[in-house]
Amino acid sequence: MSPQARTSRSSLSAGELSAWRSYISTTRALTAALDLDLGEFGISLADYELLDGLAKAPSGRMRMSELAGIALVSRSRLSHRMKVLEDAGWVERARCSEDKRGLFAVLTTKGKKIVAKIAPHYSRSIKERMIESLSTHELATLEKIFAKVRLGISDDQLSLCDESK
Repeated sequence: MSPQARTSRSSLSAGELSAWRSYISTTRALTAALDLDLGEFGISLADYELLDGLAKAPSGRMRMSELAGIALVSRSRLSHRMKVLEDAGWVERARCSEDKRGLFAVLTTKGKKIVAKIAPHYSRSIKERMIESLSTHELATLEKIFAKVRLGISDDQLSLCDESK
């Protein structure tokens, strides 16, 4: 990169800053729009993604620690969200028979029904708000870009699941 494009490694060029701002504003807007779309079902995007993750897990159950890692939330944040989902009757917690300290998040029958009810609406919202505005080539490029960026962030850099940090 030329010296004119960047004054130091710690500063961003105008193009880099513009790309970052475009990404962050679009991500926030898209997340807010999907939250709004799911609001008619009385659920947030983050909570729906937890339910959907459980729906895709074998037997609709997953260790709480694994679910926290997949959702990229702290265990305490997950515990709070699980309480909300439990109160709605969509999930329950179950002790692990092999590890008495371990807990599973388990999708209930009611939870399976709400995921099945929301899934088509969720897919339609994603298509309308993002997919339809991009070509097949742009989608493939976008996937490659974000996969590359995610590879640059190791799991140990994400202290979300480590309560000791």
